[in-house]
Amino acid sequence: MEGSTPERCAPMYEFVDRPLARQDRGVQLFVWAMRQWATAAIDGRCVCRLVDCAFRSADLRGATEPLHQGMRALCHHGRTPMRFGAVERTSVTEHEAILLSALVAADHGRDQAVDAICEALVDLSAAPALAASLKALAGAFADARLGFAAADCPR
Repeated sequence: MEGSTPERCAPMYEFVDRPLARQDRGVQLFVWAMRQWATAAIDGRCVCRLVDCAFRSADLRGATEPLHQGMRALCHHGRTPMRFGAVERTSVTEHEAILLSALVAADHGRDQAVDAICEALVDLSAAPALAASLKALAGAFADARLGFAAADCPR
């Protein structure tokens, strides 16, 4: 990935299969929200209120709609079925790690990397919407001072 050096692991691999409990609060909240959204979609429920309440309590203003837009793009236009962990899963799945790496790239202003990840995940027609949602989410998390650092990756 862009910006990685030999001393540092690639962003996606900073997260995949690593314990959620050892990650930054932003990682934990984003993964929890994705899992809640996916579970609700499978069950035919609306998760809007639950995610919105959690985001508001974490001072994440304006993050609920971008999450919904991004998850809808993944759900309806995905190139491959996305695999999210069960809400109680203690580690990060590969697809969750990919989305986290896109948030890290967005947080660092690496728009080309975000766009490339989105183009790999969804149909080209939906990639701009997914990229915009991830960039908006990264901005909301940054405004709330919630980071995406992988706490247990060697630096």
